[in-house]
Amino acid sequence: MTGAPMNIFVIIFLCLLLMVVSSKNAETIPPPNADIICPDGLSICPATSTCCISTDGDYSCCPIQDGVCCADHKHCCPKHYKCDLKIFKCDRVFSATMLDMEARLNKN
Repeated sequence: MTGAPMNIFVIIFLCLLLMVVSSKNAETIPPPNADIICPDGLSICPATSTCCISTDGDYSCCPIQDGVCCADHKHCCPKHYKCDLKIFKCDRVFSATMLDMEARLNKN
């Protein structure tokens, strides 16, 4: 039974390694309620939204996480939809309504 102590050592080592890897991954994933910084580095939106360039060139917040910013810089659609600006709808297999963008939380 000389192999049994070695097996226990290997199991303990693998468990410790898994804990270290898991803790490093947890540090890189932002908490779900954290704010997001828009690409300009100044504008901030809630984590449940998407940064979109607005008509004035600044960023506004689409109230949908992973939303699609429309070319009119006024509206956005849910993920996997496209903006149909001719009829102001979000196109997919089923109908969805375009949402007005909201003002960002703040700007540094």
